[in-house]
Parts: sequence; structure tokens; C-alpha cells
Amino acid sequence: MSKKSLQDSCNYVSVLNKIDQLDKQIGEVVKKLGYLKQTFKSMQEDPEEEICPDEVEGARAAHQVIQEICLESLLDIKPKGDA
Repeated sequence: MSKKSLQDSCNYVSVLNKIDQLDKQIGEVVKKLGYLKQTFKSMQEDPEEEICPDEVEGARAAHQVIQEICLESLLDIKPKGDA
């Protein structure tokens, strides 16, 4: 194998590893968002339970903050190597 093709091979492996890391993190975010959706749905299913508007606003704000944190953590991944 020439030095160029070996270097290209290493770059592809590096890119594939980064894609795998992103895929895992996206999977974790999806799980967390699914849990939040399920929690919010269960809150809506109990009509006898009185829900305070402030509580709903707080839940929405918490959801938005968690979503922003997850997205920022995905963007904070520093590239390794040339890729």
C-alpha cells in the first residue's frame, strides 16, 4: 500500500468513528426526548389532575433547555486529525 492510500484509509476510519460517535449521541438524545414526550403525555391523560399553567410553562422551558444542551453537546465534538 502506498503512503497516500494508507493515509486516506486512516482518514476514512477516523470519519467513520466520528459518525459512530454522533450516531450514539443522537440515539441518546432520541431516547431522552422520547422519555420527555411520554412524561408529558401521561400528564395530559389524567383529566382529574389539575395542572397549573406555571407548571406547564416550566416543563416547556425545561424541555427547551434540555434540547439546546443536547444540540450544543453534539456541536462541541472536536474533530480529530484532518477530517
